[in-house]
Amino acid sequence: MTISEQNQEWRFYGRRAGRKLNGARREALDECYPALKITDLPKDGSINPTSLFERPLKKFIFEIGFGNGERLAQHLKQEPNTGFIGAEPFSNGMSAFLNETQEHNPDNIRVLMDDAMPLVRSLSDQSLDAIYVLNPDPWHKARHHKRRIINADNLDHFARILKPRGKLIMTTDVEPLAEWMCTQAMLHDAFQWTANTAHDWRETPKDWIKTRYETKGAKGAGKMNYLFFEKNKSI
Repeated sequence: MTISEQNQEWRFYGRRAGRKLNGARREALDECYPALKITDLPKDGSINPTSLFERPLKKFIFEIGFGNGERLAQHLKQEPNTGFIGAEPFSNGMSAFLNETQEHNPDNIRVLMDDAMPLVRSLSDQSLDAIYVLNPDPWHKARHHKRRIINADNLDHFARILKPRGKLIMTTDVEPLAEWMCTQAMLHDAFQWTANTAHDWRETPKDWIKTRYETKGAKGAGKMNYLFFEKNKSI
């Protein structure tokens, strides 16, 4: 099943394009994306991340909604033997990421310019070491809370594809969303919060690679919440 066919079954909320792409970004999208994109998304959860890459890799990390991808670009350079999967539906963000990385031509990244959840449902059981959900859309209005990426149903899928003790890493500077994400994950049987004190979620973790949002000191970025959860090894 192709991505377009499967998307008929999943509704995506949000923008897919913004300002018209300039020459460099347009070129990066046209030339780099076809070689790195994930094409078919089977319904049976049969995609093992090892099949997406041309060489053996030690572990696999999935970043959902990576924005312009500056953090992800740095991460994949720091861990050349880790396979990274990135999903970003916004064409401007994808083109910025590809423009950033094309000079280095990394072979440990595969991407999807679309909603992440159909890909999540296509990945095989216990195949990922970590999932990053950084600064997701807060969907402030109560009637839109069902659109939030962190919910009971999606956590079921994250639990299925994470290895035992695999990490679910979430961040936000929006306090109500931080409380929502933390509560949703704590109520799920598969996940355990690794924080011991308030310092663990309020202070920037050691060796943390900052997003552009954090680096540029945007309003509220100084109040980032770092929510680290671990999949129970018995599940």
